[in-house]
Amino acid sequence: MLSSVRRHRTFRSLTLALVALVALLLPVTPAHATYGSPLTVWAVTYGNGGSTELARVDGNLYFDDGNTKIYYDLSLCRRSSFTAPYVRVLINGVNYTNLYWSGGSSTAVCPSFYTATPHAAEINYGSTITSVSLILVSSEFPNNVYTERTKRRDYDNPYN
Repeated sequence: MLSSVRRHRTFRSLTLALVALVALLLPVTPAHATYGSPLTVWAVTYGNGGSTELARVDGNLYFDDGNTKIYYDLSLCRRSSFTAPYVRVLINGVNYTNLYWSGGSSTAVCPSFYTATPHAAEINYGSTITSVSLILVSSEFPNNVYTERTKRRDYDNPYN
């Protein structure tokens, strides 16, 4: 039979080992970024000398205070664009991703028969984000000549 001191030490050792095992098996909760105020995005591309709206993007872009993440919540609207419009997302001047129009439903941004495609995501860039650029790309076909039209908006990270 074990002495009470040995039983106590054995119980304590087993308890510490069990606590350590549980701590290893529990998932680590990641730190959540704190996002600042939204930067409102509004870009419109016009064709035919500025009289026809081809496409537009509306929504918000947020930078986190840790300088490594952004969050966007955008609606991409196709109005009179010959081909489906898309938005190029550049981070620090380098193309990161493209957001494509793929139909959707009418919204306040895109009333009537025009439709908006929603896009929302968090991007964890992994290093410091100094700026984000959004380039709206659409097209027209005046006088049987295909012409691509773009509109660019640049946003500086307010946290650096």
